[in-house]
Amino acid sequence: MTGTAAGSGTGSTVRRGVSRAERVGLAIQRQLDRRLAPLGIWAYRRTRGGITRPWHVDALLLTTRGRRSGRVRTVILEFFRDGDTMVLAASNDGGATHPGWYFNLMAHPTARVEVMGRRLTVRATELTAAEAAAFWPRIPARDPSYERYIRATDRTIPLVRLVPVDGEARPAAR
Repeated sequence: MTGTAAGSGTGSTVRRGVSRAERVGLAIQRQLDRRLAPLGIWAYRRTRGGITRPWHVDALLLTTRGRRSGRVRTVILEFFRDGDTMVLAASNDGGATHPGWYFNLMAHPTARVEVMGRRLTVRATELTAAEAAAFWPRIPARDPSYERYIRATDRTIPLVRLVPVDGEARPAAR
């Protein structure tokens, strides 16, 4: 099956799909992400984000309000810097559906993030198709696993920009 690279907006045709082994690996990765999230959140807070340094990954804790339950939900996510803002890819590790945090942000765009020990209030907006097409090449350049996520799903992977609310300190520079 062929299609347009998710989120690339380039119109280039790429071969879609992953091997059975990759598909199983991604399903296991999604389950591990879900089950180990509390440990990851604890470690991130305990080290003020320092746990991500050995892997050269920019990560944050995103706290949203559940769109249906109203419960507070926190997840650890990789982010991509864009000036004073942060961009998230709603890849769900190449899953068939968008991740829950994406739906929560779209329903309640004001959220809290913790970045390297700093806490910020942010406002989320989904990038337009043109903005996503311009930004998307930066994501797999920083983390090549996103190429596999694109191949693993037929959905367009949305990109979400987190803009610190006025008066909030910006994320620390690396």
